[in-house]
Amino acid sequence: MELHAIRVFLTVATEKSFSRAAEQLMRTQTAVSLAVHSLEAELQETLIDRSGKTLLLTEAANIVLEYSTLS
Repeated sequence: MELHAIRVFLTVATEKSFSRAAEQLMRTQTAVSLAVHSLEAELQETLIDRSGKTLLLTEAANIVLEYSTLS
């Protein structure tokens, strides 16, 4: 599992936006989306519900967030 993909996911989840995450990470929106898709494929779980206008995190995403932010 790549740390980069997790960092990208955490930024998307925090910003609630792919475009704002891309801006913050100084990446393209496409690169951010690909990183999240890569993490989803590796975990075999959907992390972001893309069906509506607002970005919604799935139950699996909340678990990833919980484990990712433990320090």
